[in-house]
Amino acid sequence: EDRNTLMLDAGATALTKDDAPQGGVCAISGRPDLECYKMSQEVILVRPRDSTKKLDFAEFALGSMLTLLPNHSCLAAACFDKYYVIDDETSKFAAEELVIDEWIPVKG
Repeated sequence: EDRNTLMLDAGATALTKDDAPQGGVCAISGRPDLECYKMSQEVILVRPRDSTKKLDFAEFALGSMLTLLPNHSCLAAACFDKYYVIDDETSKFAAEELVIDEWIPVKG
């Protein structure tokens, strides 16, 4: 069966379970053609928004990275020890962005 789906190592604990008014639990930076459509605690599934389009799996080699933009971070905040702050006016979240600050959450 051809599922035309990517499975990403980011689930509810890294993102959120809450849908946004615009739909979905997160967006994929620079990829409006893809949607995150199903999630478990550990993984999220991604497919083309247009169901007639086929994914080019060569573009998403095992170990490649995508930037996911969660709707909000309440659930995810407790899962990370450090946050890197960048000044990114383009919202492309490129790997070469300069880190301008690091935030360490207070945990009680």
